[in-house]
Amino acid sequence: MREMEFKMEIEYEQIKEGAEVNIEEGYLQDGLVVYYTIVPAVAMSANFTRQEALRSRSGKVVSVRQDEDSGAFYVTVAFDE
Repeated sequence: MREMEFKMEIEYEQIKEGAEVNIEEGYLQDGLVVYYTIVPAVAMSANFTRQEALRSRSGKVVSVRQDEDSGAFYVTVAFDE
């Protein structure tokens, strides 16, 4: 099991604990860096090296929390890896 955090600027009704989500992989710097987006494009992960890339393209939302200072939401997704 691998968990990854995604940042979401606005709260979306469909992104809640227990929800299944699909993700897309994106590339930066000629493919050396990868990032992930929950589709439809509602939340984005941090950047990772190719060695840290996910094998799975779907996961389950473990938690959603709101940062009191910025107001942004942070979604933790668990992947079966």
